[in-house]
Amino acid sequence: MKQPESGHDTGVVVGVGIDPAAIGEPIAAIDPALARSVHEELLEALTIHGRVVFTSIEDRNGFVDQIAGLPSNVGKLWEALISSGRIKLEVLDPPVNPGLAQSLDVQEIAEHLGRRVDLVLLEREHAELLGVPPDAFSVEAPGGSPELGRLSTATRTRALSRARELVDAPIRAGDNREEIWRDRLAPFVAVSKSVVIYDRYAGVHAARRFVYKLRSRDGLTWLMSKIAQYPGRRVRLITAVMEEDAGRRMDAEVIADGLQELRWSLGEADVMLDVILIPDGAKRFGHDRHIRFGERVALALGPGLQTFSTQHADETVTVARLPIADARDRERGSERNQLRPPPEGWITNRRSAQG
Repeated sequence: MKQPESGHDTGVVVGVGIDPAAIGEPIAAIDPALARSVHEELLEALTIHGRVVFTSIEDRNGFVDQIAGLPSNVGKLWEALISSGRIKLEVLDPPVNPGLAQSLDVQEIAEHLGRRVDLVLLEREHAELLGVPPDAFSVEAPGGSPELGRLSTATRTRALSRARELVDAPIRAGDNREEIWRDRLAPFVAVSKSVVIYDRYAGVHAARRFVYKLRSRDGLTWLMSKIAQYPGRRVRLITAVMEEDAGRRMDAEVIADGLQELRWSLGEADVMLDVILIPDGAKRFGHDRHIRFGERVALALGPGLQTFSTQHADETVTVARLPIADARDRERGSERNQLRPPPEGWITNRRSAQG
């Protein structure tokens, strides 16, 4: 599936083009501690919000060479995140010539990159030649995209500032879930092969809907249908089972049946649903709920997926960024108490297995 091209308004993930010469900008000559601070702040932003995009393989290789020449305490930070895959270096297809380092025409940059890259980071003098005033963090290219800024103040640019604000902003009563998906969730799904949903009651709501045919407020089905638009994604659902729900059976068999029906409702979609079932109980499964997008970010939602059970949010919901390590610890803590699945697993992802 072709992913959406970048538009004028960036979402939580920003396409960032970097002039290879900018990475070696001599911040260290001013203050080595400042250099490390600048790079640490940029790297944190890129691991969560960035898609690093190069105009050609030559520019990518030049960038990697520049990293090798950085002071070791800074260069190792970049190398560790790139080698681990937390920062991926993409190359435009087809490539664009001339590359950023050779370009002195802002109109040309706008024409070649304006719909493919949101933010271009340049070396200080190069940025000034392209029209970025010394007292401004960035300017917009003709047509409004891309934004042009300096690597040394990258995190103050409009694109990255808006991305941070979108992640942390509450979902307000009346907000449309389609807009929340477009701006805040889909961009993370697009750059994450795996998604973990940690929600105590998501399985119960699916069973109410699919097994008992109730008008259940089920946000999981809506979210899965959206994730399924991105082929090859793997979703792990960690959810609870209980003895009963308003007099109705709600054990592992019933929850699994509901989740199986949900998976079949997605048809032939190329998405893998992996289910972990936890016995209900405060000591085994807390009230915390989160969605983790690979190693990018984990978002804690108070009401969990119920936030997306209606077209418009019923109430204002706080969204908090949960450290990846904390999210993983929470997941592992619950998984230690999981119910043993049958040999074939709780559900099957094969459409042909439907009876």
